[in-house]
Amino acid sequence: MGRLHIVVGYKPPHAVLALNGELDMATAAYLDDVFTREYEAGHRKMILDVGRLTFCDSYGLRTMLRLQDRCAADGGRLVLAESRGMLARVLNLTGLERALVQFDTVERATAEC
Repeated sequence: MGRLHIVVGYKPPHAVLALNGELDMATAAYLDDVFTREYEAGHRKMILDVGRLTFCDSYGLRTMLRLQDRCAADGGRLVLAESRGMLARVLNLTGLERALVQFDTVERATAEC
């Protein structure tokens, strides 16, 4: 996708999806595709590294919540890492900072979940 790039890395047992760019109605399907590929490969612990997101609309937020629910349904977990700036403000304004588990760094996320 032109406006969202995702790099997948692994810190066993976690898959780390590093998002760079804009997460919105036009790009959320790409995140869903990458997530689904990892999920179908057996990864149930996933970290979304959102430190390089430059934009996230309500559709992007709903996508993250839906992916979190999908992981939880199979006993897995999806968390955010590096949420700051624009995304931290949006999560705070919407009250979703309580709904999406967040960690300061990817390293802390891998150590604590």
